[in-house]
Amino acid sequence: MQYKNTQLGIAMLSVMGVVTLVLIFASVTKPTESIRFAYLIVGLVSILFSALTIKVEDGEIKWFFGPKFWNKSIKISEIESAQEIRTKWYYGLGIRLTSTGWLYNVSGLTAVELKLKDGTTVCLGTNDPKNLIKAIKTSS
Repeated sequence: MQYKNTQLGIAMLSVMGVVTLVLIFASVTKPTESIRFAYLIVGLVSILFSALTIKVEDGEIKWFFGPKFWNKSIKISEIESAQEIRTKWYYGLGIRLTSTGWLYNVSGLTAVELKLKDGTTVCLGTNDPKNLIKAIKTSS
């Protein structure tokens, strides 16, 4: 079964929007200070983490952020189990090493936890956990 889902990073883009408003306020109150570099960083982060795409195809689960940034993949045969989980709000957004393993997310608290046969854990944030798990199970 082929599967593809792209989750728009509403939370990530909202945070970057607030940061942009703070930068605008800062440039108005302190016009002599140059903050062009900060605008560049915010713009770059907004583009790179604007979405998370997850695919299940050719015996692999693949994921990447925004415009194919940070391509990662795992062979379905390496997955021991997949289950829907709820992440903690303080884990944040983007790419995080948590107490259970790596977390990749752009919005929300719903994720699919992949326990691998080598003992590691990878969590993929998604707004479509049930169909992702179904695609993984039917591809194995």
